[in-house]
Amino acid sequence: MIKPMVTIGLVSLLAACSSAPDPMDERIEAAIKLCQSDSAKAFSNTVDGLRVMCHSGSSYIIRGDISLDKIVELDRVYCSSMGIRDFVSTKDEEIKLSCNDGSNYVL
Repeated sequence: MIKPMVTIGLVSLLAACSSAPDPMDERIEAAIKLCQSDSAKAFSNTVDGLRVMCHSGSSYIIRGDISLDKIVELDRVYCSSMGIRDFVSTKDEEIKLSCNDGSNYVL
């Protein structure tokens, strides 16, 4: 009787440890990396992708396997770290990028 209870307890513990990341943690990380602030104007993480709107007017629609670090790197390379005004990625990893200085890229 005790052995099945221990097994159920271990399975429950493993399921709890492998749960999805806290959406608030994701929101804070996205706001810090993308909005260069600790808050975002709007944030949505759905099956369609991650959408972030910053108080500065910047907006991001992120689909596919593009990481926040990759977007920060794109800002550094293409926008000279001056900031991204609009960012849209597709599931096929096509990226449309507009910098604050007015330059536009399709990658």
